[in-house]
Amino acid sequence: MNQEKTFYDNLVECLKHQQKKSSRTVVDSEVLKVFFSTSTKLKNTKAAPHITKATSSPSSTVTEHRITPINPPEFGHKQTPESCPIEELSLDELRIMAVNCRRCGLCDNRNNVVFGEGDPHAKLMFIGEGPGADEDAQGRPFVGAAGQLLTRMISAMQYRREEVYITNIVKCRPPGNRTPVPSEANSCMPYLRRQIELINPKVIVLLGGTPLLHILNLTGITRRRGQWGEYNKIPVMPTFHPSYVLRFQNTVNERNIKSLVWSDLKTVMQFLGKPVA
Repeated sequence: MNQEKTFYDNLVECLKHQQKKSSRTVVDSEVLKVFFSTSTKLKNTKAAPHITKATSSPSSTVTEHRITPINPPEFGHKQTPESCPIEELSLDELRIMAVNCRRCGLCDNRNNVVFGEGDPHAKLMFIGEGPGADEDAQGRPFVGAAGQLLTRMISAMQYRREEVYITNIVKCRPPGNRTPVPSEANSCMPYLRRQIELINPKVIVLLGGTPLLHILNLTGITRRRGQWGEYNKIPVMPTFHPSYVLRFQNTVNERNIKSLVWSDLKTVMQFLGKPVA
């Protein structure tokens, strides 16, 4: 590499290269914009103070040229989402924090952070376990086979998918779609708690045993499903995860499992004032 290039030139080129090279490298555009402009100014300014001394006279003066500090980039009314208490972040700011999160080891193998999607003022919120392979590839929750079933469930409840909000306990895919371990779930829970606080739904539907454990601190989805719980004064309905329902496809128990889930969803519909046939 040309040795005449400054440290900042090399660092900027590295950032640009990494962003083109990997979808896992995420640098906020506003941060890059200010960083690039900052590095250009620094390139045209001497990095060390220039001191001129006159040796011919004892009354010689010393002149220093100093670099004027540049303020860090602002993020809304704040500097960066990471520098602010999570309870002060908006949903968009929270998303950016999650996209850059490295709180647990799940970040090492992810392709995308799956933050959540839907109406930010939804009356109905669904919380699942974690992203699978399809979700990790697309960066969207519930887009695989289980997601297609969930979309049909939402439609049967007389909602469109974009009218509800869908997210998971963890935002990065656990290897092999395994259940998140407690340390991984605990690392992600601040994001989920803030999501719930901001969306403030009228009802939360928990999909499976993992959200049952981390939202209601209960175990045993088979005996707990269909029974109302409460999270921060929000009614919560646990039911089976769509992937669990799919396991019984083409078996003698398929109709029974689907009937149980539909019973739970009808209870939610009645609470929300939807007509139930």
